[in-house]
Amino acid sequence: MSFSFNFGKATKLRYGENPHQEGWFYETDDSADDTLAIQKFAVLQGKELSYNNYLDMDGALFALAHLGGAKPACVIVKHTNPCGAARRTDIADAYQAAWYEGDPLAAFGGIMAVNREVNGALAERMIQNFFEILLAPSITEDAKTVFAKKPNLRVLLNPALKDPLPSSAKHMHKIRGGMLVEDPDIKAVEKEMLKTVTKKAPTDAELEDMLFAWALCRSTKSNTVVAVKDETLIGSGAGQQDRKRCAELCVSKAGEKMKGAIAASDAFFPFPDALEVLTNAGVAGVIQPGGSVKDAEVIVAADSAGIAMVFSGVRAFRH
Repeated sequence: MSFSFNFGKATKLRYGENPHQEGWFYETDDSADDTLAIQKFAVLQGKELSYNNYLDMDGALFALAHLGGAKPACVIVKHTNPCGAARRTDIADAYQAAWYEGDPLAAFGGIMAVNREVNGALAERMIQNFFEILLAPSITEDAKTVFAKKPNLRVLLNPALKDPLPSSAKHMHKIRGGMLVEDPDIKAVEKEMLKTVTKKAPTDAELEDMLFAWALCRSTKSNTVVAVKDETLIGSGAGQQDRKRCAELCVSKAGEKMKGAIAASDAFFPFPDALEVLTNAGVAGVIQPGGSVKDAEVIVAADSAGIAMVFSGVRAFRH
């Protein structure tokens, strides 16, 4: 397969990932039809964007796009991984849940993306906490006045965030000697695709949380296990080398909130041990791809714990 694209306008950044590295942002022609390309956001205020800001904004857009625009949603990202996320009937409630019911320690200094307009009252609540960037479809005049109190806060606006969609562009990763190119991870996972493999079936509310958990799990660096409750991220075990550690980290962050929660794993459980960490913490259900040679043992462990478990049939590694 032949593949080509062109680099266009270049923006010199303060530095790269670290101060001893130089950095640039190059626009590419494959973003011409992408309404959420970062260069299409209007910068309302704030300091110059850094290399790491671009990476985190991309992570926030990826996560918010997989949550979609049907319900008001807020996502908070730190080092490209969601550390807070919630969907509610009101964007102010989504923000409240995302920040305070997620991981407020990690959210400090993070990047926030919302899919609804921010008004003055919500802006006042937001600036009580420290975050680097707000991505929003729009803000009111009252909110502009509020955010102006924090001149270093970057506020970027794009109406397309009202109904965010994943990018259909090829995904590229530069490695030594060449470029890895793949199709984007945009395969939808919907209710009818889920296969219940345990004696106990999930309730409708648990199925909704499973899909919410899956959207956040696929937006988090592998290996990962995340936990949600009532469409709110409550714990994330991101970027670990083994799945048991992912589960342990997720449980340690969520604490007592794990009781009755739903957990998602971006790949199958190779052994029952990671699942047992989650069931011992009190989870009510789990969504995972399935496909391990030990699936039968994992299902037995889930049945022994009396939880519901579904297979999505889709792996979601993110490196």
